[in-house]
Amino acid sequence: MRLGSLALLLGLVALTLLIFGSIETLRIAPLVAKVTEVKGNVVAVLPPKLGRKEPVERPLKVGSLVLAGTTVKTGKDSFVVLHWVDEVEMRIGPNTQLKVTRSSFNRATKALDALFRLDLGVVFVNLKRKLPARSRLELETPAITAAVRGTAYLAEVKPDGETTLKVEHGVVSVRTVKGQEIQLTAGQAIVAQPNGEVNFAKP
Repeated sequence: MRLGSLALLLGLVALTLLIFGSIETLRIAPLVAKVTEVKGNVVAVLPPKLGRKEPVERPLKVGSLVLAGTTVKTGKDSFVVLHWVDEVEMRIGPNTQLKVTRSSFNRATKALDALFRLDLGVVFVNLKRKLPARSRLELETPAITAAVRGTAYLAEVKPDGETTLKVEHGVVSVRTVKGQEIQLTAGQAIVAQPNGEVNFAKP
């Protein structure tokens, strides 16, 4: 009798977890970017998936969609502009490599959750309006992680990982690899090294 009750209880717990997991899956949806401008040699590197062991490259053109897991690469004298909902826009400059690590939104709260990795090159991030509450949009480089909710800034990463970040307007919260927190406002700029060293610079 006890074994039967325990089995029933475990079954109910499993069913509850399955239901809540399904609800959460329905609530969290992928956030897709659309290419609005492109010039020159720009490709999307798609990660391996079931049935495909190696990543593949596909050229980007106006109207192309960019999903989480995709790495965008631009060549010399090339650029591409990506546009997400809530007026989130990124202009990726020449000789740049940017990965869309995570990109989703919550249907219930309308909050965004996005993480980008800039390993080389230049990107201009422009949030044309303040993001909904609980949103998180971060740009990670070898030297810093920049978090914003409504602002515009330029980030540049050199081959050695040195990162320059310039704020055009709004506020950017920067965290170094050593955990140091820095708040930057309009007109401020920093140069950060992968070893954690940070210096303020002329914007």
